[in-house]
Amino acid sequence: MQAEWLSGHSIADARRLPLPAICPGRCNNAFHRAEEAGTTHELTPHWGQPQHCTPCTTRARTQLLELPELVAAIWLEALHSSRSPKLGTIGRSATEPPWPGQLSRLLTDHIVGGLLDLEDDIRNLRRLNARCTGRPEGAAVTNAVRFLVAHLEWALSEHPAASEPHDRLSANPAAQIHAWHAAAQRFTGRDTRPVHHRVPCPRCELLTLFREDGDAYIACRNIECGVLLTTEEFAQHTRVLASVHSQIAAA
Repeated sequence: MQAEWLSGHSIADARRLPLPAICPGRCNNAFHRAEEAGTTHELTPHWGQPQHCTPCTTRARTQLLELPELVAAIWLEALHSSRSPKLGTIGRSATEPPWPGQLSRLLTDHIVGGLLDLEDDIRNLRRLNARCTGRPEGAAVTNAVRFLVAHLEWALSEHPAASEPHDRLSANPAAQIHAWHAAAQRFTGRDTRPVHHRVPCPRCELLTLFREDGDAYIACRNIECGVLLTTEEFAQHTRVLASVHSQIAAA
């Protein structure tokens, strides 16, 4: 993989510049899955600049800037009482009786607490002044987001967890931002669903081809298959299927 990067650069470039890291973001989900499964593939990873690639950095910044409005939308839900328990909760046992706005309050605490903890963490790591406390919740969220946006490039390259792959338990700042944003979008009904390509998988022939938002590849969700297709490979696959069906229809 490093050899692939070097092939496009001169020896002088290689001596001056450090070798790039594989971006730990969602853009490399298919690559990481293939590597972990030991699947033979020809996938080229997205390289970090220096840690996260530009699209992942842009996505983290966009999601961060959207959080204040999403937190406000979550808070407004409390005015109309809690949603159905089937949506799940954070930190509540099944035996506790719900109270109006409970899910809204718990999710707000989760996101706001996470933003403030990340701000405090970065301030401590960069030896900056401590965060001002005692502000109203809305002002605290706005100020935290403003601070995190200003320090985002540092956080996505120099934070101790900046190289951790994005997953549910990752401490990577970008992964945390994505998790808060995704939870807020699900709660407010603004989340996007994976694109289901309703054509048979070229390997297992099941209707299990999906493309997650932000992924560069189409993946089969059949755990016994797991084939990965580029958009060009998928287009070629659909052309072959269309040709076969045309021949059958003409027979």
